[in-house]
Amino acid sequence: MRICRFVLESDSTATPRLGVVRDDGIHDVTLVTEVLPSLRWPLPPGDQFITSLADLRAPMAELAREAPAIPLDAVRLLSPVANPGKFVCGAGNWKHHGAPFGMLGFMFKVTSALSGPGEGVEISWPDRDTLHEPELACVIGRECRNVSEAEALDHVAGYCGAFDMTLKQQREDYAFCKSFDTYGMLGPWLVTADEIADPSTLSYRFWVNDELRGERAFADLTANPARMIAFASTVMTLYPGDVVLSGAADVAPVVAGDVMTLEIPGIGRMETRVSLSPHARSEAPVFA
Repeated sequence: MRICRFVLESDSTATPRLGVVRDDGIHDVTLVTEVLPSLRWPLPPGDQFITSLADLRAPMAELAREAPAIPLDAVRLLSPVANPGKFVCGAGNWKHHGAPFGMLGFMFKVTSALSGPGEGVEISWPDRDTLHEPELACVIGRECRNVSEAEALDHVAGYCGAFDMTLKQQREDYAFCKSFDTYGMLGPWLVTADEIADPSTLSYRFWVNDELRGERAFADLTANPARMIAFASTVMTLYPGDVVLSGAADVAPVVAGDVMTLEIPGIGRMETRVSLSPHARSEAPVFA
């Protein structure tokens, strides 16, 4: 199943909707979210829709059969995950990076960086380089801690593409370089794990302004998705909706006006525009 979140271009209130994507378009299944539990403080960890996904799939399929198809060009796609608890970002995770002893590293991204392809990437510090990082995203479906590599993929809800945008790092901003608003883009939709037996068999192509910038196979990752999830779970509990990003091989600057396109056969193709944030500063702040 391919699951998306979207807003209708004709909806002046921009109310997020839930959809099932089929060859003829998007079928609105928002009604299924009415069965989700009402939450009160303190909120439980995890995205409540992803937590309930296994139980919701049958009613979603039934609603999708009855709902008319909405053309893709009539919607703006949001992130398919509404409330990730954390982004776990692979670092130096491609074989050509030559990581010492094949070691795996992680960086992190705050959840307010979340964005979808219809929302775009906004550059806040235009005097510094913002780098594109096209990646594969693994969305956790079941809570896990100290899970084995052999069992790790059993805890995945599904997969999507990602732009793990990053401010070109200097020593003083290494900790927050991935956490600007809109720097955590997921899309175009979530493909459930039952449709992808082994994410290591996937590949991608990536363009900026129709110029091919990268074409790679995820088999060339130093640590495959299962190993990444297993390793991360030795450090932290992973909850439904948490996002584990593969790490990037094709990294270069983008500027306002650029259009980025990521295609992962078996998942889909997403296109998004880079713009200048309305909160942009002419110079990055310096605190001495």
